[in-house]
Parts: sequence; structure tokens; C-alpha cells
Amino acid sequence: MTPIYAWATLPEFAEIQSFLTEHNHPKHLIFCLQNTDFPHFTQPENSTAEQTQLHTALTESTRCLTFDAVNYIANWQPQTHLWFMPVAAASALHEHFTQPENIIWQTQAIPQNTPKSQKSWQTQPENPHTQPENIHAVIIGAGIAGAATAHELAIHGAKVTVLERSERVAQAGSGNQQGLLYAKISPHNTEQTELLLTGYGYTRRILKTLFPNQENWGATGILHLNHNESETQRNQKLAQKTHYRHLYRPVTPEEASQIAGIPIAQSGLYWQQGAWLNPPAIVNALLQHPNITVHTQTQVHTATHNDAHWQIQTNQGDYTATHLIICTGADNQTTPIIRDYPFQMIRGQTSVATATEGSLKLKTALSGASYISPAWHNQHCFGATFINNDPSSEWRGEDDTANQQELAQLNPFLASELHTQPENINHGSLKGHTAVRCDSHDHLPVVGALSDVAAMRSVYAKLALDKNYRLTAPCPYLPNAYTNTAHGSRGLATAPICAAEIAAQICGTPHPLSERLRQALNPNRLIIRQIVRHEVQ
Repeated sequence: MTPIYAWATLPEFAEIQSFLTEHNHPKHLIFCLQNTDFPHFTQPENSTAEQTQLHTALTESTRCLTFDAVNYIANWQPQTHLWFMPVAAASALHEHFTQPENIIWQTQAIPQNTPKSQKSWQTQPENPHTQPENIHAVIIGAGIAGAATAHELAIHGAKVTVLERSERVAQAGSGNQQGLLYAKISPHNTEQTELLLTGYGYTRRILKTLFPNQENWGATGILHLNHNESETQRNQKLAQKTHYRHLYRPVTPEEASQIAGIPIAQSGLYWQQGAWLNPPAIVNALLQHPNITVHTQTQVHTATHNDAHWQIQTNQGDYTATHLIICTGADNQTTPIIRDYPFQMIRGQTSVATATEGSLKLKTALSGASYISPAWHNQHCFGATFINNDPSSEWRGEDDTANQQELAQLNPFLASELHTQPENINHGSLKGHTAVRCDSHDHLPVVGALSDVAAMRSVYAKLALDKNYRLTAPCPYLPNAYTNTAHGSRGLATAPICAAEIAAQICGTPHPLSERLRQALNPNRLIIRQIVRHEVQ
């Protein structure tokens, strides 16, 4: 069992360094954030090269620190995982660690809350955790969710087979030329805000690890502009949270123009740690692990459990697995097991345009009702459209026109500049990416263990008469079956941290997500809602 050490306050840098030297073994370190003062770790004078490197690593890891969610910093140093926790989370360590009574406190212990009771459908399955070296997981889907889940399991030591129906990975919702990474949060402490804050930092650190030279992403920041009255009010409320000045700060049109390098007419928030990135490059990098095997052009027909293993039948042959994880996004509608769950589908199309001398001056991504990124390979990516319940992934000229109109609203200067290039006018030779995104009714991802839907509808049928009916029958979970899906347009920020949570549930390691988030993302909520609302056919 990996030991866990905890501090009720933030230790000094010298204490952290000394502790690492003394405890040269796998470990988790928990640091409690007693207030909202951004931590500054003082580097000793005349530091050695090793001390400087450690101090830099600690400073870099806390750039996207959140005070309203758990900050899980995996593999911060060899054999060392960091946890920065607000007091509320540090008072409920049972939500993250299965045996909090065994945590070794380096200060006076923080009193722990009593775990709350749960409804039977909220209780996690009692599957015995398998040693990673004995796991062979099959993951269906090779977008950002599938790739991140494969990566997390692989670094734990599991063998992973990824099945993708397309010719290449990252062709559907993860196939845009450029996407934006920041946390479009609410000023209120919602589940979505908590997830976005903790996921934003997690993905940001992954980018730094995978691409230290930033060849497929740019740490240029993101200007989120006040494009309407409600957005202005939201950003003003967020700006009042001054303890998050290390994440974002309010800017005037003049300040925004200076940051962007082009004329900006709106005020807004500047997310200085925000980034643009090429999603296919991230997906491919996550899949580059010796424990991962990828099979493309592989369509799954059936998936059944024979009391010992999962048997997956495809057009390319059969596969056997100890664990099954479904990450198929819009393909949920045709994928075994997950197709029994209700989802919403949203068509989206981005556009691309050749850069001009003027547009190359754009130094940061712009976001509002639409977005545009700085040029990459001499092209800008912008958009995107959102059309509910449209399953088509065909490119459409009218959607391209809509993106150009939205760009003119977002920034007239860039729209005018790009319109000077012949190939950018009237749907020329450049065509963006079209895909169907998968979403849920509450716009939260669907992450966790999967149930037998037919059996679940039978077990919880009385909830159709009274949603508060007390039922104690255990939830009929499928053995070792999970999903990481329905990330909508926020998958870059949410899918990787959710992948870490799936790996934790399978391997029995500490949970990066709070119990509140695990319940908010629980796949069972979709079926319970159907039963309560009499939507079951």
C-alpha cells in the first residue's frame, strides 16, 4: 500500500525537499490550503541545481491551482503524487482515500467528517480491485476520452487495447485543427465549475509533460470577451474573486488589444494560463505507450461477459478483456451497452482560413460566442456551430458562412483581414472540421461504472410512482464495465481528469474527483431520470 502523508498547512519548500530526500519511495503528499492566499515557496539562497529544479517544478505545478476543488498533481516527481486540498476536502479524505485512518499526519490532524449515506444506485460496485499487471482493458473509442483513459491505465501498468472504427484516431469530436483549453466556469460553486477548475489544471500539466517544446500547442493565453449582457455580468462576478488572479483577470478593451496584438473592442477576462492546442496531436501522444495497442477500422458489434471476461466481437475479429471502457462519444447511439443510455447529440463545424500579414499579429486566442486561435501552420481555426439533434457530419457551406458571420461579431478586424485571401472567400478550397458532439441533459460528462439498464429499470421501477421511494436493493452493475463520455465541447478540460478517475476506480488508487463530482457524473443518473420522468418505453 502506497503511504500517504498529510500536512494541515502548507509546508515550507525546505521541508518538502528534506521530506523527499528522506522518503525515497512511492507516496502521496497532501497539503491543505487553509485560505485563498496563493502559495509562494521560497527558494533558499545559493540553491543547488537540484534545489532549483525542484523549486521550478513546484512553481510550475501550482500555476493553475484552484481553491474550490482538489488539485491532483500526478507524478509530480518520480514516485511522488501531490494533492493540494481546500479545507472542506481535507476534512473528507475518505472521499479520495479508501483508508483515511492510515494517513500519516506530519502536523496535527484535521478532524474528519462522517461519510454521508447514499442511495443504492449511487453506491459504487463492490468489484475487487485487480492488480494493474493483471488487467487487460479494452477501450472502445480513440478520441480524447478514450486516449486519456488508455494512457492513465497504461501508466498504472495495465495492458490496454483501443478499438477505433475510423481509419485514424481523433477523427470525430476530437478532430478539430485547434481547440481551446480554459475553464469557462460559473461564478457559483456548481458541480460543473468544480470539474472544470480541477480538470483545467490537470490537462494543462499534461500538455507541458507531453509537449515541453509546445510544437502542437501554444501557451498564449485566452481572452474571453464580453459579447453580450449575460456574459458581461458573469465575467464581472468572476472578476470579484480576486484570489483567482493567477488564473484570470479582468481587462479593458485597451488592455485586451495590447495582449492580443490587434484591435479589441470589448472588455473581458484574460486567462493567462489558457492555451490553444491541436487535439489529434494530443490524442496520438497519449496513445504512445508500450502498454497500449490501437486497432483502427474496427467496428464493435457485440460485447458480452461470460462470468470471467468480456468478449468483444468486431469486424476485425474477437477480443477478450478483463475490463471494458466505452468512450465512443456520438457513436454511443450504435455502440453495445452504452446505446441503452439517453444522450443528446450536437452537430458542430469549425472553419479554417489562411493567415494574412495582419492576422499573424494575433498573439492570443479569442473566445466569445465563437472563437479563433492564433495561426498554426499559417492557418487560423475558428467557429464553431452548435446544432442540436442533427446527426450529420457532412461539411456545409451555410455553417461556414455562419462561422464567418460570428467571427465578424467577435472581431471585425480579423474577419476583414481573412476576407482578403481568395481561398478564404465563398467556401474556397479550405474546409474545416465537422463532427457530432455527445452531451447529457445536464451538460455534465457521464463517467463511472455501467449498469445493466434493463435490470436497473426493473429494480427501481417504483421511483416512477414516487421519486423518494426508499429502495435498498443493490444496483445491478455490469462486471468491470465503465464509461468516460458525453464531454460535449469541454472534453479538453474534462476528459483527462475523468480518465484519471476511471483508472482510480479500476485500480483501487486514490480518487482525484470528490464524491460530489462522482455522483454528479454517475451514469446511473440518466436511467433514474428516465424512470422518474416516465420516459421509459
